[in-house]
Amino acid sequence: MQKQFLLLLLLSLFIGSTTTAQSEHQQINIGETFVNDVEHFFNLGIGIAKSPFSFSSDDWCKTGATIGGTALLFTVDKSVRTFSQSNQSNINNKIFNLDAYYGSAYTAIFTSAIYGYGLFAKNKSIRKLGLNASEAFIYSVAITGILKTIIGRRRPYAGENHLFFKPLQITNDKYHSLPSGHTTAVFAVSTVMANYLDNTIWKVFWYGTAGLVGASRVYHNKHWISDVFLGAAIGYFVGSFTVNFDKEGSKYFGMNITPYFTFNKIGISLKF
Repeated sequence: MQKQFLLLLLLSLFIGSTTTAQSEHQQINIGETFVNDVEHFFNLGIGIAKSPFSFSSDDWCKTGATIGGTALLFTVDKSVRTFSQSNQSNINNKIFNLDAYYGSAYTAIFTSAIYGYGLFAKNKSIRKLGLNASEAFIYSVAITGILKTIIGRRRPYAGENHLFFKPLQITNDKYHSLPSGHTTAVFAVSTVMANYLDNTIWKVFWYGTAGLVGASRVYHNKHWISDVFLGAAIGYFVGSFTVNFDKEGSKYFGMNITPYFTFNKIGISLKF
């Protein structure tokens, strides 16, 4: 099933690249383009870090709804877990095997491959897609990793009590349940991919795939349903922010990071 899914991903990307109007080859300097993309990566990170300081009332409402929805799902965590564990079968094992590679290191390889292809083929639209997907993956995983460590919620396979917390467990994975890292990553990447084409089937495929990964985490007893919900929300918001970043401007609070490379020096410059 893994091979078939990867082939489907590649096929969908090929179809998307041939139908988009921006798939022209351009005469660009690969080295200069890569440096600009590194600059974009750092500026996006600044934008994500600074974004809460410029939240609108609508943004705060969405944040409150996400927190409230997560808390509400705490009430059904155990019943959803019982249902998933009582419906284990060979067929379901195959269906819910998606989290073995989508949301893991394979996803980083996939997004990097898209970027590499777009860069060296001088295909601007594919390069931008790969860059955004990689950025969303990296930053969403970083955010989730920090939250996991701070919150310290115990995973369902490690104990029956869904309200057991042991904060600041850096290396003990048993207490890295909330939020779900796999779900965060796939929703971040899938949101970027889904926005690449204005096509309903394309969007359903990517969001449906992300949802299946979330369900797989519950099925494998790695996460509670509330972990998955919060992870999906974080991933979606990071993916959406990444997609809209260039539309809203890449400078936040007057700060801009620019990497520079010389014969014997590598560094970054800050512009205010």
